[in-house]
Amino acid sequence: MKLSRIPRLRLALLCLALCGVSRAAAAEGLQWYVVPSGGDGPPAMAPPSASPKAMPAPASPAGAEGKSLRYGELIDDVAQRHALDPLLVHAVVETESAYRPEAVSDKGAIGLMQVMPATGMRFGQRALTEPRANLEAGTAYLSWLLRRFDGRLELALAGYNAGEGAVARYGNAVPPYEETQTYVRKVMARYARLRGGASPGIPASAAPAAVAAARRVGKPKDAMGGVGDMGQLWRIFTGGSNAGGANGT
Repeated sequence: MKLSRIPRLRLALLCLALCGVSRAAAAEGLQWYVVPSGGDGPPAMAPPSASPKAMPAPASPAGAEGKSLRYGELIDDVAQRHALDPLLVHAVVETESAYRPEAVSDKGAIGLMQVMPATGMRFGQRALTEPRANLEAGTAYLSWLLRRFDGRLELALAGYNAGEGAVARYGNAVPPYEETQTYVRKVMARYARLRGGASPGIPASAAPAAVAAARRVGKPKDAMGGVGDMGQLWRIFTGGSNAGGANGT
């Protein structure tokens, strides 16, 4: 009887020991170990796996700057064909449509340079929602206006906004239309910014080559101003030119 009780006692003690080990393992949780391939050295604990972070997508150019890059080569090509400074064309496009080829104004102006259908036909372009055709018509008109007004940029811009007839009616001056005066100031300010912050009072000798190249027939070379009369231009920028309340067409 005594001999038979000893194995049973050992069996009971073994069961108790195994239960204690299983409880300790359950309390601590399972841990995984990485065994070196060579078999040497102590095993190292594997770091907890982390969910991979998605890499952010590269930022694409936003706003007018990004769109200006999109149309940069096209504007360069068309501007050079019409002897214009590409930066001047950029300033007009940014002001007119913010580089949106699908833009249509309440008055019916279309595309990047907001060209009226009649103006497009005048310069041989009909598909004004197509960027190249629109730029061809707009730059051709702006180049013509610069020649028409002896290279005076403020008058060419006023004519682009209100029509050359309005500029002529007011004695070759910026018409007293609030919209037109604001437009001229905006385009020239943007043009100055694109050129590196040149002030509106730059002398004619520092004017862009494309503007200064507008020919002045029958007048001395030194009278050919790239930005027009400085006194008038100053009044334009300070809001003091020809106060009036007429609406331009």
